[in-house]
Amino acid sequence: MNLMHIGVKGCVIAIDRRSGETQWETPLKGSGFTNVSLDGEQLFAATKGELWCLDPNSGAILWHHGLPGMGYGYIARSEFGGFASTSLR
Repeated sequence: MNLMHIGVKGCVIAIDRRSGETQWETPLKGSGFTNVSLDGEQLFAATKGELWCLDPNSGAILWHHGLPGMGYGYIARSEFGGFASTSLR
């Protein structure tokens, strides 16, 4: 599948790039800004100061980290070789 992943209102949504049809939707938490970052076979999503790892093909939650005590700020991540943007690929 050729999917585009977007984060919106506490959810991650996968949209087929060819047809524009929604393939799956995974609600995370709340209804606020949700950033996403695709890293190979893992899709990371952050909202309400918490972090999730999703399967990019199915939307299944692989794991969740509540980041206790960190508050509700935006989450930025890095990877080997430099900063990883939270924009769509």
